[in-house]
Amino acid sequence: MKKPIIGNRVIKTGIAVFFTALICEFVHITPAFAVVAAIVTIEPTIHASIQKGLIRLPASMIGAAFAILSIYLFGSSPLTYTAAAFLTIVVCYKLKLHAGLIVATITAVAMIDVTHTSLWIDFLARLGGSVIGIVISTLVNMMILPPDYLKKSHQQLEVVITYTNQLLNDFIDIRIKQTEGSHPAPVLTKSFQKLTKERLRLEQYIQQQQSEMRYHLPNSETKAILEEEAAEARQLTLIHYHLWNLIHAGRSGKQLHWNDEQRHHYILAAEAVQQNLLRWTSTDCAINKKPFEDLFQLYWSIEIPENPEEVYFPIESIYLYELLSINQLIEEQQSGNTHLPQKKAVLSD
Repeated sequence: MKKPIIGNRVIKTGIAVFFTALICEFVHITPAFAVVAAIVTIEPTIHASIQKGLIRLPASMIGAAFAILSIYLFGSSPLTYTAAAFLTIVVCYKLKLHAGLIVATITAVAMIDVTHTSLWIDFLARLGGSVIGIVISTLVNMMILPPDYLKKSHQQLEVVITYTNQLLNDFIDIRIKQTEGSHPAPVLTKSFQKLTKERLRLEQYIQQQQSEMRYHLPNSETKAILEEEAAEARQLTLIHYHLWNLIHAGRSGKQLHWNDEQRHHYILAAEAVQQNLLRWTSTDCAINKKPFEDLFQLYWSIEIPENPEEVYFPIESIYLYELLSINQLIEEQQSGNTHLPQKKAVLSD
């Protein structure tokens, strides 16, 4: 998915800066402090904007207060800048106001250069400017181009499914068709690491949308779809667990003792798993049970090895168990897709 040159966050930052400066000019407050607060308050989610805004407000008060104190004690000197910045950072850190450190420190240092008619008036003006910037940015983030992570999570879900299918296909090509079970394949490990990153991004989008839901009007359909996608993400996590076991088993150095017919049965079952995975969100697809019945027969026909080095788990049994487990998870997911029509309707809006 190609990203636009100018994203929504950039546009919202520009709008927030404009209205912040406009209001500051109207109430005769120097807009510089307010604009800085507005810029750093725009966050990817409304929840993050509000949470960090609540942290930056007291942090700005601390910065302005230490600026006043430093000017009173040392006048305008290098020691004034040092004291204001040092005390602001220490106190914000001790109070765990980490998200407000930048705004607070900039406020403290920048206030020293201003011509001071009254320190208390300056304090209230800078604090008022920071409040204006934080409030305006939060309102802009909520009302203009609000974040929509529901569509992003749906698109990311398709990406994760595609990557999962590709990794399973690569496993079959490297481990089964090319009979390289005794050789490590770094390409599979790297692909799995990439797949994990994509799945974590999917979980992040779902969590962000769940946070956004509390700032919008209740929507039962959207909530149900979000809960279903969260369940799908958990199901994919289990599938990836079994997929990693497949990859890891192939790195053990054990030989794969299958003839051509047994390999053929496994390949057919793996192809059926891939087809089922492509129909991840389908509810009416007919599943071909024959390849998996053959795989079950192959699984139960494996004899316990006499060699104790095999640790009673031949690589063949691991391959069969993990593939059958992946297919079972996919079938469970397909049988649980209860909100598919509503999902299509909501995502098409």
